[in-house]
Amino acid sequence: MIQLFKYFSILFTNKNISRQLLKDFTADHIARLTTNNPGGIFATILTNITNAYNSYFGDLDAEALKVRLQEGKTIAMDNTHVALTTLISKNAGLISYKYGEGSEIYEQFYPQGVTKFSEDDLPTLETDAAAYKAVLASHSADFDADFVTEYDDTFQAYKDARVAQHQAFGNVAGERNDIITTKAAVCKQLTVNLLTIAIQCIGNESKADVYFDQSMINTAFAQAESRVENEITTNETQNCFDNTASNETNYKTTVSGEGTVYVGFAETPETAIDATSGKPVDQTAPKIYSAGVLGYTPGVKKYLNITSTAGITISYVVERVTV
Repeated sequence: MIQLFKYFSILFTNKNISRQLLKDFTADHIARLTTNNPGGIFATILTNITNAYNSYFGDLDAEALKVRLQEGKTIAMDNTHVALTTLISKNAGLISYKYGEGSEIYEQFYPQGVTKFSEDDLPTLETDAAAYKAVLASHSADFDADFVTEYDDTFQAYKDARVAQHQAFGNVAGERNDIITTKAAVCKQLTVNLLTIAIQCIGNESKADVYFDQSMINTAFAQAESRVENEITTNETQNCFDNTASNETNYKTTVSGEGTVYVGFAETPETAIDATSGKPVDQTAPKIYSAGVLGYTPGVKKYLNITSTAGITISYVVERVTV
């Protein structure tokens, strides 16, 4: 059957085509089109695809730079986190000496114990450390000025690093939003180019290899049997795989961007995954789960989906691995 609607769809948006493959494929196509443009008949589509490619390529480069800056801010934040919790722990000795461990004032500083601060997540630590600062201020007369200043400066450095890290996250998310737009433009223009060239070469199938490298697409789809990467926006669900054959198959998910995604198997490729039906993954570390743990059921739940709950656009990679 000839399905005419397929000729109206935008090609190259398939999840099996990675951002790097799309970039390389487009660059190759531009080179081929430049060399094979008799009488300039393809001048317009050559200009359009070149502009679309440059925008996409620029966004990829900008994202890479901002990711590196974000990583630097994260390292700085981690350092201030360690400095703050270490100082709070060290201060316990002097505070215990002055007031007695277990005394009413000591409990104001450490209401849930010294280790609570090192066990806090980042937002909770900021709240607890602010309360600690207030208690220290109310008893500042009992300590040397340097003791109080050291804590105030260390706490402020932690807060400043947190703000800088969040700004970096926002910068990266902005670039990823741009990438979604420029990537779509490249895919659409590649489709226009394919159809335009095909119109000029109807009946001559050999021309496909003159202007496009089919092998790159074939390789991408072969690789996508075990690895998928993409961007995902807020409350979006994407299907990663539908070819799992065993509960023992392991999948590794890596996330880049502040926020949480949920990965799990579902009955349809559109079904959203949540904390009940899947497993959470964030950027703190890649996670590996077996298909069985992710809810795989042969013949019933065979679609491995990913759903984002992040408030920003993030990137992910899901790959089949051997453990």
